[in-house]
Amino acid sequence: MDRFQFCAGLLGGAALAALPLAAFSQAAPTQRLDTVQATNMAGRLRMLSQRTTKAYLQWGQSIAPDNARTLLQDSITQYEAHLAALKTFQPNAAVQASLAQLHTFWGQFKALLAGEPSRSGANALYDANETLLSAAHYLTISYANNSGAPLEHLIALAGRQRMLSQRMAKFYFYRTWELYEAAADMERHLSRAHFTAVLTQLETSAHASAAAQAAARRLRDAWEPYQQALFASKETAAMRAGAERVAEGSERVLAAAEEVVAQLLAQGKTR
Repeated sequence: MDRFQFCAGLLGGAALAALPLAAFSQAAPTQRLDTVQATNMAGRLRMLSQRTTKAYLQWGQSIAPDNARTLLQDSITQYEAHLAALKTFQPNAAVQASLAQLHTFWGQFKALLAGEPSRSGANALYDANETLLSAAHYLTISYANNSGAPLEHLIALAGRQRMLSQRMAKFYFYRTWELYEAAADMERHLSRAHFTAVLTQLETSAHASAAAQAAARRLRDAWEPYQQALFASKETAAMRAGAERVAEGSERVLAAAEEVVAQLLAQGKTR
């Protein structure tokens, strides 16, 4: 699928310092999932597809390399834990097909992450990463469509912000490594437009509680300095100089997006 069409599809579906692994809510494989939990977990796989690649590129360019190496391993561990948990809850044929496909793509993708990062490895990850993201997206939609409730839709939407936070940093680091430069610039700008549009929707949605809307406003507070770092310069040397700021900002925005999702999940429990 054309990347622009895929990104537009994500937005259309909407109209439809590294953090430790424990910073994100998880379910053990033995925990019984429901549609809301599974939608959230599948949505996090979208984010992790971008975060693993971001960490690989960051490590390969020696941008806070110790943090990047830890982030990469933690993200791989979390991805596999989520896949194992989701296998225990497959409520319809669409989920079953999407999950099987995602499992295959993950095995292929994980093999590319092995060893020391390199430019040739980054090249190989570029298309494989997009394929993995697409598969995780369709799995998320398959779970969300199982109920069709507005809150599940909103959770999937908020979860997508997690993915975009990492996607923009990923393309920034492709740019600083002078790989796919024109495409990376286009994707960063497209992702920013999507992030901004969805953020406004989260802040104003009638289906979001006051607490969730407040969390969305805090997400905007984290987003503004991150956005400035992402787009401060088009010059490669200046972008490299600002790379650590982007890496840190991407994790702060991710944490703030997780808070929005957590508030929506809490709202679901009180219905």
